[in-house]
Parts: sequence; structure tokens; C-alpha cells
Amino acid sequence: MTLIELKFLSGRYHSTPSGRHVNEGQPEWPPSPYRFLRALFDAWKRKFPAWAPERVEPLLAALAASPPLFYLPPVSFSHTRAFLPTNKIDANDRKLIFDGFVVLDPSRGVVMGWPDLLLEPSQQSDLAELLISINYLGRSESWVQACLQTGTGIAAPRWNCEPLADTTEDNGTNLMVACALPPGDFNRDVRRVKLMEKSSDHQGQRFGSPWLQALAFSTSETMKGRLSDPPALLFVRYQALPAEFPVTLGSSDALTQVNAVLFALESKVLPQVTATLEISERIRTKLMGIHRRIKGDPRLVSPRFSGKDAQGNALQGHQHIYIYPMDQDRDGRLDHVLIVCRNNYTESELIAFDRLTSLWQSGGLPDILCVPVQLGSQATLLQSSPHFESATPFIPTHHYRKGRGSYSDWLKSEVSRECNQAGLPLPMEVLPMENLVLPGGHRYFWLEFRRNRRQDDSQLGFGFRLAFSEPVRGPFSLGYGSHFGLGMFVPVQRDHRQSNERRISGLSL
Repeated sequence: MTLIELKFLSGRYHSTPSGRHVNEGQPEWPPSPYRFLRALFDAWKRKFPAWAPERVEPLLAALAASPPLFYLPPVSFSHTRAFLPTNKIDANDRKLIFDGFVVLDPSRGVVMGWPDLLLEPSQQSDLAELLISINYLGRSESWVQACLQTGTGIAAPRWNCEPLADTTEDNGTNLMVACALPPGDFNRDVRRVKLMEKSSDHQGQRFGSPWLQALAFSTSETMKGRLSDPPALLFVRYQALPAEFPVTLGSSDALTQVNAVLFALESKVLPQVTATLEISERIRTKLMGIHRRIKGDPRLVSPRFSGKDAQGNALQGHQHIYIYPMDQDRDGRLDHVLIVCRNNYTESELIAFDRLTSLWQSGGLPDILCVPVQLGSQATLLQSSPHFESATPFIPTHHYRKGRGSYSDWLKSEVSRECNQAGLPLPMEVLPMENLVLPGGHRYFWLEFRRNRRQDDSQLGFGFRLAFSEPVRGPFSLGYGSHFGLGMFVPVQRDHRQSNERRISGLSL
């Protein structure tokens, strides 16, 4: 077994993930094996230039032969923003730069492990010397102390970040880690080998084999060659099980006075309003996973998060959480999430909310940062208004049958019935809305929204405008998928209502 421990002496790890822009503000975590191997290469060239490539390459190749396992200590993510000069005549010409970094305990190291790798004594000695010569990893602020542990009798840590097979389903906690392409796979790719041979002939220098040259391939060379990735880079899918800080809870897990939590969402690409259901499902899944690790037992996951009791039966009376992804600035992108419950949250549930820091996005989009901005009661976080309109499609829970009047009247009666079951007064007015219209003029038809959970068939959705005889608190949701943001009605002000009278009047179902 070969273990390498990395301790970040300043308590910070500054880096930008491969393929990401620095101004995304998303730091690399865990430290990538590709970056680490390049740091070893750099230490070789700077501190031991007399070593021949034949001495170093087998060592680096052994570390690149398989992706390592990780033990990751508890961390938090942060960033700074600075307006830096652009070297122009105008001193006021500055550019906003984000510096994303990971904060961790300097005394607790990251461990990279290769359980099946046992190096030769000479390789162990060389690797130990190279590790001592590494001053920083990532940006120069990330002072690092690296040390080697190897042998058959050393104890492995509890791995909490491991590579996954290609067939493993992505459950939202997976991440792509930059690793080095193994030499065997590299040499079988003729295009990569020829690229290195051409590059070395052009520059008049060689570092050894084409694979070793590719490991030293610079960013400028990648851009000059119009390559999407460096030739020796390989992204490997990992699953991270976050190491949690110790939690001390009373045996009763006491109730708090909080039953509403508001998050702000931050990302370079925020999800569209049509993705309300996907975002809600990911939030619920992640909260359940976080709470399971807090409690230490899958059977103790909060029923407010799971919607099921200890026997696995669905809760009655809507006692579990409602998740309301919201577009508060009405630009078509979800920018906040409100999570409310009829009952107050417990201490461990609030800890789970505190640890809900990010959400994964599909399609290679950047993660969404979740920033808690307000905790309190529904009386303080919800808004009161007598007028509400649909933000997501309402889906009836009953089926229409002939003899129940017109379809339009039946839909309105379903809305009234759902209001009654939700403890709301009956609306005086239920007017149909053909689509969701935003201030910029963009329209979202209800068919554009995802309208089914994974196990269910998709159904038609409808929008309505409701008027009550007295103000009620909102947002609130009705119908199918109401706990995941479907059938969500948001309060509207009078001037907004009047501006939409012409749009709503005259529509028919």
C-alpha cells in the first residue's frame, strides 16, 4: 500500500478545477491527481535536474496507473472578490476576479491512497525526496507539506471519496476529478503520441517518453494546439461522502422555533424555472443523505425530509417539508429556495440545512451554491396577499369524468377543493392562465415544465390566478407534487395584477 498525506499549512487550498474558469468561484476539491503528478514533475525539474527521465518516469507511471482513493477531512468553501488593474492607462479600468478556495484544519491532512501499489525501495526514496520539495499545490498561497507512507503493515484510513464504475448511477453526490491518463492507454492512442512527437520536434526538447512530455504540456500549448483538454488529462468520476464535523445532540433532538428556511442560489448558470421539480428532488435527496450521516443510522432519517414514518409508510396530513424553488427577480432562472414545514424543525434538521452547501447540475453545468439567508417562522418569511398566481403548473390529483360539468368548471372546483384541504379559505375567483409571462416578455408554457416524478407518468398542468376575500400567506402549493414545488402559487401585488388583467381575461381552458 502507498499513502501520501497532504497538509495545507495555511488552512486553505487555492485552485481552479481543470476545464473551469477562475471567475466561476468554484475551487477544486479534492486535490486532483493530475495536478499532484505535475507538481512532482515540477519538483524533479527544479530540485533534481540531474535525475534522468528513466529514473523518474516509472515512479510517475506507477502513480498514474490507477486513480487513487481519498480520505478528505471536513472542509468549507469560500471565495474572495478583487478588482484588479488591467495594466491600462486608465487606472480605473479594473476587472473583477474571484478567488475560490477550500478552508480546512491545517492539522488534518488529505490522504491519497493506492492500496495495491507497493513501490521499490529506490522509488520510495525518490518519491519521499520529491514530496519534501513540493512547497505548494495549486496556487502559491496553498502551502503544502507532503509525506509518504508505504508498506504492507500500515493502516488505511476510512476512505470517503472513491472512483466509480462507468455503470454506476449518478445520485447527485458524484464529481469529476482530473487524473492522469495511464501510460499504456496513452501509448495506444496514436494521435496523442504523434502530437507529442510533433511538439518536441518543434520545441527542440524532450522530457523522455511522449507520455512524460504530455504530463508537462502547458496551458499555452493546449490553447495553441486548439485542444479541449491537455493530452494526458483524464476525468474520472468519483463519489464523495463528505467527512462531517462531530455533532453533539441531546438524546431528544430538541425542537427549535424554526419552521422555514430561505436559501439564495448562486451559480454561473442558474437552473430555469422549468426545472423546479428536478431541483426540489435533488434538495430532498441531499438533505436525507446529510441527515443520515448526522444521525449515523438510515432508520433515523428525519420523516420531515423523507415523508415516511419509521415503518416506511407515507406520512399523513402533509407533515413533511414543502420545497419551493423561486424566481424572485422574475428573469426565468431559479435564484432562491424556501423550505417550510407545518411543524418546527429539530436541532439535527437545522444542522442538515446548514450543511446543504451545493447542488449538482446535469449536462456539465457548474454546481449551484446554496447560501442560507434567513431562518425563522412562516409568519416572518411568507408574504400575505389576497391575490396569487401560478408559478408552476397545477396538476389535479383526481380524474375528470363525464357528468361533472365542463372540464373548465371541474378544474376550478379541484383548485377550490385543494385549497380547502390545505387549510386555506375558498378562493372567490379562479381564473385560468395560459402560460407564465415574465417582465421581459418571455413566456413559459406549462407543458415546458417537468410534471412528473421518476416513478409516475407525465400529466397535463394548468395555471390559475386566485383571489381570496382576505390576505393569506404564501407561497403555497396545491395538487400533485405540491411538496416539490408543483402547483405553486406566489403572491402578486395589485399593480402586477392589474397589468395582467388583459392577459388573463378572455382565456379559456
